[in-house]
Amino acid sequence: MAAVAAQPVFRLLGAKGLGVSDDYMTEKMPAVNVGLLDGQLAWRQHDGGHTVGPNWKYLIPWADKFLTHSSSVTSASK
Repeated sequence: MAAVAAQPVFRLLGAKGLGVSDDYMTEKMPAVNVGLLDGQLAWRQHDGGHTVGPNWKYLIPWADKFLTHSSSVTSASK
């Protein structure tokens, strides 16, 4: 419910939300193990209990889209 309600703020800031309606009282979230990972606001529920473990393989690629990577390599042994 919180992720759905947060969408207007994300859009106000120029970010992409979940891609569902803003009505958290009637919006139907996807089935367990199906995520909404296309925007800068994301949501996914897994069936692995109270642990983030099953979501890491989805969370890391999602977050990686928003991280800046540097191609330069520094060496401490110079």
